[in-house]
Amino acid sequence: MRNRFSSKLLTLFKLAVVAGMAGCASKEDISPKGSCATAATVRLCYGRTAACPTEHTTLELTNGKRLRPSGKVWRAYLPKQREGQVLSISYNLVQQGSSDNAESPLVTLTCLEEMVLRCGNM
Repeated sequence: MRNRFSSKLLTLFKLAVVAGMAGCASKEDISPKGSCATAATVRLCYGRTAACPTEHTTLELTNGKRLRPSGKVWRAYLPKQREGQVLSISYNLVQQGSSDNAESPLVTLTCLEEMVLRCGNM
């Protein structure tokens, strides 16, 4: 009796996994659209110092370019940030001075949405 129950349970589990995988294949594209149309990944500073989350976080775009975020929208998001989190953003480039880091330009975020990734894509 017990083997029969275990066999049925295993079969149900397999069906659930297959159904879940089939659902993933049919999901719509979740890339950003609208006003927050740029995907960016949160990258905390390497040292993980006390000032890291507030002063040294960058946002990495899909092309590898990094941005230094600022502004009211960014400050509201700061308490929730975590390494590797994918966001949907829009931004304006802040006027650069000669001593600013051109590789990671300062930007003011105008829109920020936390993306909900499905099917194990984190």
